Amino acid sequence: MSLPRSRAHLEALLQARRLDGTLAGRVPATGLLSTGLPELDTTLGGGWPRGHVSEIVGPASSGRTRVLVSTLAAATTRGDVAAWIDTVDRGDPAGAAAAGVRLSHVLWVRGMPLSPGVLAIRPRRGDPDLTHTVLQRALKAAHLVAQAGGFGVIALDLCDMPAFALRQVPASTWLRLHRAVEGRESVLVVLGADPITRSAGGVSVRVQGRPRWEGESPRACRLAGMDCALRVVGSRSLDPSREVQVALAG
Repeated sequence: MSLPRSRAHLEALLQARRLDGTLAGRVPATGLLSTGLPELDTTLGGGWPRGHVSEIVGPASSGRTRVLVSTLAAATTRGDVAAWIDTVDRGDPAGAAAAGVRLSHVLWVRGMPLSPGVLAIRPRRGDPDLTHTVLQRALKAAHLVAQAGGFGVIALDLCDMPAFALRQVPASTWLRLHRAVEGRESVLVVLGADPITRSAGGVSVRVQGRPRWEGESPRACRLAGMDCALRVVGSRSLDPSREVQVALAG
C-alpha cells in the first residue's frame, strides 16, 4: 500500500474510533460561540473560541455562574446540546430554566453533594478523601463528554473545590482535557475562584460583581440583580486592560 493511501486508511480508522486527535497536523476547529452577553462577545471578538478550554473565574457571589448560564441559554436556544458537570451538586435547574436555558438540551452530571465544611477538611493519611473523589469523578466526566463530541458547550464547575485539592491535580490531567476538546466544535468552560487551566487559544474571564438590592428595609429587601465587571485576564490576542460592565437580572 502506498504511503498516501496507508495514511488515509489510518485516518479513517482513527476517526471511526474517535482517536483522530492523535494525528499530527490536525486542523483545529475555528469559530466562536456566543456568551449570550453582547458586551462580552464584543470584547472577545465574537465569543468563546471553539476547540479550546476557557475559564470564568471570580469569588463567590460575583456573577460567574450567571455568565455561564447566559452562555448555556444562548447555546441551547440555538439548538446546541450542552453539558454541565456539577461537581458537588450546587446547580439550580429551575433558575437556569428561568434564565432561558432549555433543560431538554442539557446533560446535567450531578456529583456528590458535599458541604463546605467537608470540602475544607484535609484528610489524614489513610482516611477517605471525599473531596479528591468528587473532583476526580468530575474531571473524568468532563473528559468523557469532550471525547464523545456533539456538545456545543461543556461546563466544568469547580467553584467549590478548595485550592489545595486543585493543586494536587497533575498537569497531565489538564493536558488530556485540552486534547479531548482540541479540534472540535465544542467549547469547554471551567468555573473556579481563580485561574485553573486554559488552552493556548482559550481565554480567562475574571468576574467581579456587586449585588443590587430592592426594598425599604433590610428585612424586606430582595436581590434585584448584579452589576458585573468582566475582564479578560488570559488571552494572547485580546487587550487585557479592557473592562466590560454587564447588568444581570436577579
